[in-house]
Amino acid sequence: MRFLVEAFDKKTDFQAFVVELPQGCDEQIKSIMSWTTDQQGWEGYNLSPTQLSAIERLIGKSIQDTDHYFQLTCNV
Repeated sequence: MRFLVEAFDKKTDFQAFVVELPQGCDEQIKSIMSWTTDQQGWEGYNLSPTQLSAIERLIGKSIQDTDHYFQLTCNV
């Protein structure tokens, strides 16, 4: 599974940037998102600040800011 964090501008709703999460982090993402089942590869989720902070620790960099909202997408 390929996981992407997409950042969208709060004023325009246009996608501002995308961060691809490391391969092999499925179990960590499942825990962060509190999923009880495996994803199918077409889902998208709004991220809470807590979830985004956990993902930032996973990727080792800060991406959170007040100008954007963030979504996690699952892709096959």
